[in-house]
Amino acid sequence: MHIGSRIRRLRESRSLTQKDASFGIISTSHYSNIESGRFEPSSDVLELLAERLDVPIAYFQRVHEDDAGLQKILTEYEELLSSDLKGIPGFLNKHRRQLAYISSIHQEILFHLLKYTELVKVGQILEAQAYYSSEIAYIPQTFFENASRLLIEKYTYISGLFYYFNKDYQASISHFQDALHLTRVESLSAKINYNISLALYKLYDYGTAHVYAKRAKHQYIHLHDWAKSGDCYNLIAALYLDQHKVKEARQYIDKGFSVLRIPMTTTHGWLYHNLAYVLMEENNYAQALKTVNQCIEMKKQLKCTTLFDSQLLKLRILFQHGDQLALRESMNRLQSTIENDLDQANLDYYEGKLYHALGEYDLYEQKMRNCIRHLHANEDWKKLKDAAQDISLYYESIKKYKNAYKFQELCIEAYKRLTMEVKGGVE
Repeated sequence: MHIGSRIRRLRESRSLTQKDASFGIISTSHYSNIESGRFEPSSDVLELLAERLDVPIAYFQRVHEDDAGLQKILTEYEELLSSDLKGIPGFLNKHRRQLAYISSIHQEILFHLLKYTELVKVGQILEAQAYYSSEIAYIPQTFFENASRLLIEKYTYISGLFYYFNKDYQASISHFQDALHLTRVESLSAKINYNISLALYKLYDYGTAHVYAKRAKHQYIHLHDWAKSGDCYNLIAALYLDQHKVKEARQYIDKGFSVLRIPMTTTHGWLYHNLAYVLMEENNYAQALKTVNQCIEMKKQLKCTTLFDSQLLKLRILFQHGDQLALRESMNRLQSTIENDLDQANLDYYEGKLYHALGEYDLYEQKMRNCIRHLHANEDWKKLKDAAQDISLYYESIKKYKNAYKFQELCIEAYKRLTMEVKGGVE
């Protein structure tokens, strides 16, 4: 990174052209060479440009000088991220002047990485992604050739998070693995192993995901971090469920409950969710319904972002149990909670299945086609395969073979995408 890139970003943020910024100071061509890094500006030019762009002169002149006082502020910021999220707004307001223009490029990058972490921790994922794109993504890789190991570690880990939330799971895994090689802190190593497992889960690579999840579990147990250990048990259980290994999943769910030492956490919510799934697979519908209701109430109290997933599981349990009246009532209540096309697709799927059971085939076709369109647009291949196969078999049963073939082709496409992304692996 060079001073020119900082000048360019400031100019662009103020909607100025290169001619506007350089007028009366230096020629536009000379200014362009400064921004591109082909020319190092004199201190006099930097002073004039700082005045033009309305920033402290130190912001241009002390780019390679870390400030000890500011470093204390950044260290306190990082500590608050682990201990007191509610105290951060007041902390940032108190130090807003020192943090407005951080002269040291190294310290400015560290601040941006911490800010991204804060946004993720408070659940503002969209804001975090936008912040990364505007403040972190522009950092050239050449800067890290001389950066400290700790800064590179933070950058690669946070880039892993960014790509995970962007659903680019391969890039996410690559960055997490780089961070894993860099870190010397067991708690961060455990977190990275857990996140790699999550990304592999999204790629349907359950075998390799098991390896990383169990590695993270062993690390958290060694650290006596029982809450995180519970997360790992839950993730391993979910992996077994997707492999249709219900008995193994049940064992890890029980272990997850056993290590949690406080009465109600988001992990409890997920464990109850997965337990309800196990009970449904065991055809114990009454207990499955009781458990999923317990899960839903808990998630409501905790204001979990995964509430809709458990509400969908309840629809599945009701459908398999054959309780059409309760299913209809639950779907009507869920309709008002829809937030996006994928939510609508999942609800359409169960509505379609209900209409088919009631013999209302026109409505069945309408709901299933809407469901498939949204699933395809969102590349949810797993659910798309099931929905496309369902309607293909329906069309085959009524001898509409052209339509049946069309959706069977879509089912095959989804299956190919799934198998293309599965790499296997050993536990």
